[in-house]
Parts: sequence; structure tokens; C-alpha cells
Amino acid sequence: MLLLISSVAQAQTPHGTIKGKVVTSDGQPGEFVNVALKGSNKGTHVNANGMYTINNINPGTYTLVASYIGLNTQSQTVEVKAGETIEVNFTLTENNQQLQEVVVTSGKKINKFSRQQSDDVAKLPLKSLENPQVYNVVTSELLKDQLNVNISQALSNVPGAVPSIDPAGGTSITLRGFTAEIAARNGIQFIAAGRSSVDPVNVDHFEVLKGPSATLFGNTVSSYGGAINMVTKKPTAETKGEITYSAGSWGLNRVTADINTPLNQEKTALFRVNAAVNKQQSYLVNGHNNTFTIDPSLLYKVNDRLTLSADLEIYHEDLTRVPYMRYTGLNITNINQNPLDYRTSLYSDGINAVTNTFRSYFEAKYKINDSWTSQTNISVNNEKVAKSYQAYPTFISPTLIERGISLFGPITTINTDVQHNLKGDFKIGKVRNRLVWGLDYIHTKSDFTYASATIDTIDITKSYGPVTQQLADKAIQNGFAGLYPSEFNQYATYASDLVNITDRLMTLVSLRVDRYQLKGNGGYSQTSLTPKLGLIYQPVKDQVSIFGNYMSGFTNNGPIVQPDGTRVVLKPEHAFQWEGGVKVSTANNRLSATVSYYNIDVRDALRYDNANFTYQDGKQKSQGAEVSIVANPVEGLNFLAGYVYNKNQYIRATSGEGKDVTGTPRNVANFWGSYKFQPGTILQDFGFGVGGNYAQKSYYDLDNTIVIPSFVLVNATVFYEQPKWRLGIAANNIGNKKYWSPSFTANPQPLRQLIASASFKF
Repeated sequence: MLLLISSVAQAQTPHGTIKGKVVTSDGQPGEFVNVALKGSNKGTHVNANGMYTINNINPGTYTLVASYIGLNTQSQTVEVKAGETIEVNFTLTENNQQLQEVVVTSGKKINKFSRQQSDDVAKLPLKSLENPQVYNVVTSELLKDQLNVNISQALSNVPGAVPSIDPAGGTSITLRGFTAEIAARNGIQFIAAGRSSVDPVNVDHFEVLKGPSATLFGNTVSSYGGAINMVTKKPTAETKGEITYSAGSWGLNRVTADINTPLNQEKTALFRVNAAVNKQQSYLVNGHNNTFTIDPSLLYKVNDRLTLSADLEIYHEDLTRVPYMRYTGLNITNINQNPLDYRTSLYSDGINAVTNTFRSYFEAKYKINDSWTSQTNISVNNEKVAKSYQAYPTFISPTLIERGISLFGPITTINTDVQHNLKGDFKIGKVRNRLVWGLDYIHTKSDFTYASATIDTIDITKSYGPVTQQLADKAIQNGFAGLYPSEFNQYATYASDLVNITDRLMTLVSLRVDRYQLKGNGGYSQTSLTPKLGLIYQPVKDQVSIFGNYMSGFTNNGPIVQPDGTRVVLKPEHAFQWEGGVKVSTANNRLSATVSYYNIDVRDALRYDNANFTYQDGKQKSQGAEVSIVANPVEGLNFLAGYVYNKNQYIRATSGEGKDVTGTPRNVANFWGSYKFQPGTILQDFGFGVGGNYAQKSYYDLDNTIVIPSFVLVNATVFYEQPKWRLGIAANNIGNKKYWSPSFTANPQPLRQLIASASFKF
């Protein structure tokens, strides 16, 4: 009734309209500039032509404000009369105090592979030079250049990262000698159980944090090597869309869509949806990868203070998992001595996995005043594994393979994360403080069904066929089965304060208190403290930063029963990192670079003796150096390069002491460069890209007797781009290199793949 009365009253009141044009000082349209009536919820964004319109304004005198980051805010007093339209134009000039944050050019990004600021890495809006932690960014522009169709290819652009696919599902990479999965989305926990993957269609960019980052993210997100934060595409105030079709080797057929539109004239309600359908066969003899995802998102600006947003991810996959290959009985010194053909598959296409995942995210952001902001996030991840066949082939001699099988599912995992952050930017006297204080509650419940069996033993020198689903199911009926339900709660509070001692000298002090509670039989509770300290000095203001950090992470360990029946209560395992280095970012953002040295010590690590007794006195040390460069030296040319040296060894252990940790190459390098020919040249609108990855040898076993060989991959693309459409061709692994993942599976990786792509924009 109130809404009806309000509508009738508004219908009886004649309104006015304000419209106009906004340009920057160089005469270019001021696209995305916000134009609003001060003290009201009336406002809009400037379109690509520099025009704006605000309708349904009650008669009266107002202050009209035009603002955008990097530009000086301007205001004009206007009088709105009933039934009239008035025109108000703005010419905005650059704000010299913010030029280091945003460089305003003619709507073009200069260094398109670079992001120099993040809201999530420190849970505060900090520039990279203000952050004592090293992190790398993989941008959507880079993914577009490479015609990226999967997460593994995207993450291979991270210095030090070597991607691998887990037999259970999900993608992980090496980070400073440890593995890390995509476990954070816009700063909060992401994947429920890691048994399903994600499509890159909704990714704006990846932020890959280096070093143990549990202080702000917790141990469910961060490994000792770092954390991967996926930042998604957000709704904007313009109406636009893009449809892309890709086809390629191994029967690849892929369609993606990205559609964005405001839902009202005021452009306070914004909607965006991304979707992808992917069909592809395996590069092996048998296998497939069929997925579907749709990701709608909604942003509603209630008023100048409160913004609400919600987005969903609906993901379905039907694919074959990578096998868990075991080489122990083969008596080889190098994985490339495997007698099986490189593309051999011992299991049929019917040995597959089917997973449905529904993820929902909600955020309320409220601006308390100019100094304080409240942010509340709720995420619910619901993952349903209908079935997941996982293959376990084991060499029991150089010619005999025992083919095992496991069937996981149905598995239902529901993960809920409620997180609240209070963020402040204020001064105590003349000292600036940027503070975040947060509360984090995580609840996870899972029903885990599992069955396993041995199917048969084959002689690879004789004829044999792949394992069918019928054979697998028959063996599983006579095998071992179990149900493993689990439920845990995790409560945490944390605080982090970046203090400007001077405008060039800053210190970061952070602490997290985490309480873990596993319910049910064998349940336990543990409390962990994880500090983080940082120091930043800028000898050249906003261009060069010398930094150092001390960071920590932890892993919860439950009580165990020893072989003699005694019960041992274990402590949480902790990792501590010391790091120092230099960051550089030129004033025009054409060059950003980082050089650092780090040392990570893992204490209270578990180790086991020959009688299978458990001791918590193991130690592990990972140390190394990193270099990363992202540059735009001339117009049209963009490149990135990275190099990491890492030595990760057990310095105290029952076995493997003094040996490299398995699957950790010591030297890893990556490069990608692209060039688009400039207007006025004979090849204008054409472009090309070329790059590659190198990983030194690593070890398959703890005793370092079986080598996973080193590899060099070369990839390239060519494209032709117009404002409304784009054509591209990509060639991955041009040399058709045979190589194996540096992980506990050591599986053969994709051979040469060609992809053609066409995009249409509207």
C-alpha cells in the first residue's frame, strides 16, 4: 500500500531532467564518470560517448557532482523546474595526487597485463608498492590474448607456477615448493571440497599471493606457498555483450557469452551474466571434458552509502579424471622410460566423473563515513558429486600392471562462510592508519561415500583392452566400501594495520586467532595464532619500494592412535616465512617489477618411522628467489616474464632427509609477449603473441631416484581485432613436446593443440 501511495504521489508531481556531456581535459569522453545529485540517491554513469541523463527529478535547487578516481571532482549548482530539461556539461582535469593510482588515457589501458592495486590481497585497497607481500596478477586481457580455454593455461602465467590436475578434481600449482589450489573468490573461501573445477569465463583476473597467507585468509584458503584468489567480472553501468565460439584439436567446441545491462534508468541496478559450454575429447586415446557453467550477478546501489550485490555460479562437469599412476615396480630412473605409449589410456571413456556445484555469494557494503566502511560477505558452496571413478594403475613389474579402481560418490559437501570486515582509513595525530578488523565463521559438512577394488592384472607385452564401467562396477561390488561423514566449524578474528610512519616509511602489523572444531567421533579442537609483520620504505615515492615481511601459516592435525594403542594429541603444524625484496612501478605504469628472496621453515611437521609410529618433530625448509617483470615499453607491445629458483627439502625426517620434496622443480620460468600493430601501419588491427614455460627436472619419489624430466613449451597466437568483432588462432605446445606433470601423479600432459576463435561484440 505504501509503494502504491508513493507511486501515485510521484505520478501527480511534475518532474524535471538533467542531461549533459562530460569530457576529460584532452577532449575525450569521460566514460564511467559518476554524475549524482548530492544528498540524494539520484545519479548515473557517463556512457562511451560522454553523455549522461538523470530523469524524474523533483523541482528544486541541487548540487550536481561529477567524480571519478584520478580526476578532480567538480560540482555545479542547478535549479530543476517542473517539466523542463536542463543541460549541464563538465570538463574534468587530472588529479595530480591520484595520478600514481590511475593513469587516464583515451579509454585505453597502457600496461594491460598489470594490476597495481588490489582490494583483496591485504583486505584493504592498497597499491602493490604499499604492500610488503609479493603477489602476481593474471589479467583478463592476458587470457584473451592467449585464447585461454582452461584454468591450467591461465595459471601457467604465474612466476614459479607449474599447474597439475588432481585425480580427485580441481587444479593446483606449485608455489614456493608447495601446492596451492583456487580456494578464494573475491577474498573469501571458494571451492567446497576441491572435487570440481571452474571455468575461466567469469574470471576478470587472478591474484596469486606468495608465501603463507593464513593471517588474513586462514588455512582453508592458503597453503604454505601462497594462495590463489579468483576475482570475478562485475556488473557495470553500460549495456554491452560478447559472444565467442572456439573450435580446435581433440574435438574442442566451446561457446561463451558475456552480457551486461543496467536494469533501471538511474543505473543503480546492474546485471551481468557469463556462461560457457565446453565439449572436448582427451589428448589421450580415451577421455573427455564436457562442462557447462552460468554465472549471473546483480549489483544494486541502494543509496550513496549502501551497495548490495549477489552472484551465483552454477557449474556442471562430466569428464574423465587423470589416473593416479604408480611407477614403484617399474625399476626406472626417469618417467620418460615408461614402456607405455604416451597416449595410452588403460581405462575407457565410461570411467568418468559427474559433479554439480551451486555456489552463491552475497555482499553488503556500507560507507559509514569518509573514514570507515563496513563489508559483510556470505558464501554458500554446495557441491554434489554424483559419481567419480578414479583410476589407480600400478606397475608391479616392468611388464605387469595391476589395474585398481575407486568410486567416490555420492558425496555432498556444503560449505558456509560468513565474514565481516570493518575497514578504516584515519589519522592518529599526523600518523595515517589503514586498518581492517574481521570476523570469519566457516561451517563445512560432508557425507563421503567411497568404494575401491582391484580389477585385474595385465601383461603390457600382450593384447589387452581398456577397463569398462561394467568391469569396474563388478569389481567394486566385491571390494571395500565405506561412509565417512565429517563436520567442522572454524571461528576466527583478525586485525591488520598499515601505519604510515612517514609518507615513505610504512609498517604492517597483523594477527589472526583461529579456533578449529571437528565434530563427531574422534573430534578435536585446536587454537592457532598466526602473526604477520611487514616493513615498507619508498626511496622514490610511489615508484620504488623496499620491503620485508614475516608471515605464517598453519595446518590442523587431529589426535592419532599409535600401533601400540596409545593416543597422541598432535599440535597444529606451522610454517614461518622471512622475505625481503624490491618492487618497482614507473609513474606512467609502463613497467612494474619485483625481485625478492624468501625462506620458509615448516616446524612441528609429522614424520613416521618404520614401525608406523608418528612423531611431530619433522622440519622442512623452502628457500629461493623470485623475479617478475610486466612491461609496456612501446605502444602496442606488452610482455611479462618471471623466473623462480626454489630449493625445498626435508632437513629432519625419517626418510628423505636432505632430499628435494617430490614434484618441486628448482628452476621455473615463464614468458609471454604480444604486439598489436598501430593505426596508420599496413597491418593495423592485426596482432600476435608468443611465449612459453620452462620447468627444470623434479623428483617423483621421496628418495629422489625417479626423475620427472624438465620441459620447455612454446605457445603462440595471431589475431585480427575490430571494435565489433575479433578473430584469433592459437597454437599451444607448438613443438609437440612430450612432458609430465611434476606432481605425485606424473601424468603425460597435452600435446600440440590448435584453437580458432571468433568473437562478436554488441
